[in-house]
Amino acid sequence: MSMSFKNKAFVILLGGLFVCSNTTYSNQPTSQVKSQKAQGSKFTGRVIGSHVRLRNNPDLEGHIVKELNKGDLLIILGEKDDFYAVEPTRDIRAYIFRSFVLDNIVEGNRVNVRLAPDLEAPIINHLSTGKRIDGKISEKNTKWLEIAPPQGTKFYIAKEYIEYAGGAELKAQMDKRKQTVDQLYESANLLSQAETRKPFEEIARDRVIKNFQAIINDYKDFPEYVTKSKEALVAFNETFLERKISYLEARASKAATSTMQEETIALTEEEISNSITESLTDRMKIWEPVEESIYLSWAAMHRAKTMDDFYVDQRLKSVTISGILDAYIDPVKNKPGDFIIKEKDVPLAYVYSTHVNLQSLVGKRVNLIATPRPNNSFAFPAYYVLDAE
Repeated sequence: MSMSFKNKAFVILLGGLFVCSNTTYSNQPTSQVKSQKAQGSKFTGRVIGSHVRLRNNPDLEGHIVKELNKGDLLIILGEKDDFYAVEPTRDIRAYIFRSFVLDNIVEGNRVNVRLAPDLEAPIINHLSTGKRIDGKISEKNTKWLEIAPPQGTKFYIAKEYIEYAGGAELKAQMDKRKQTVDQLYESANLLSQAETRKPFEEIARDRVIKNFQAIINDYKDFPEYVTKSKEALVAFNETFLERKISYLEARASKAATSTMQEETIALTEEEISNSITESLTDRMKIWEPVEESIYLSWAAMHRAKTMDDFYVDQRLKSVTISGILDAYIDPVKNKPGDFIIKEKDVPLAYVYSTHVNLQSLVGKRVNLIATPRPNNSFAFPAYYVLDAE
């Protein structure tokens, strides 16, 4: 309903906000909308509210056909009172009684076309003798044919929930673009699933990341696909990380066994020291893919940020953990760290690092500058060590 009060102050309650004015209130259409209305031509309108109702008549008593979401596009055909007349959306179906159709040709005068396969459903149009239709038997009621809404079918939406988006051709362009991004997302998902089924060394990780990043970077006008792609990319990286850790652990174990069998000569003190240092470096490298995955998840929300930026941010969120450092050598799967911080032999936390050589601190009381990490459902929290004192 439209209301106006000339030369009187009035108050409008809109979405919880009071607006006061001394002039006549209107929907204040944009200059583009005014131009389109003056020409009497169609245009593309964008829904600016959530759960906005599309009705079969231009009044608040009209049957609710469906609810629209913010950002949905509609073809605006005209207006009536406080409503815009719009074309049916692609997902809306119509129904005609099968008794009036013979070989896909309508047999009858002004045969009712309804919104549902039910004699009580709202009538949205009529078809007359000779009209060819392309329909299928309704799964809801086999006495009815399901068809696309006939040409000329209109539905209605309140003007206040529509803004001008562009010419009538825009919706077709955006529908095509949405179909493209939907296909790209489906393809990226299938590729991700196929790659994670391969042996680790054959996984084409860069290809999967490239596909999801293309959607994230090139289709920002479809935020739902951007969000789904980010979530899928994080899931893929987590799976890739688990596979890489298992692969590296298996390779390290095999290499260690082979080395022990082959090297039976005595090592000098210097050789032993070098061997330990090399072994420690390998152990630290095992955690690099873990950190890379965590960084990628963070980077998805912080564009153009490097891994150095990531660790600066991590330091801001760091805590200090104090206790005796001990090695965690139990051969368990998905362990959350190579070391344990203890206090009076009571474990406090698991820790690991790719920056600090924690092995050199084993048996000592330390103050670790650390930031939280997933503990993989183990008994104590886990941390990444940024610095040690």
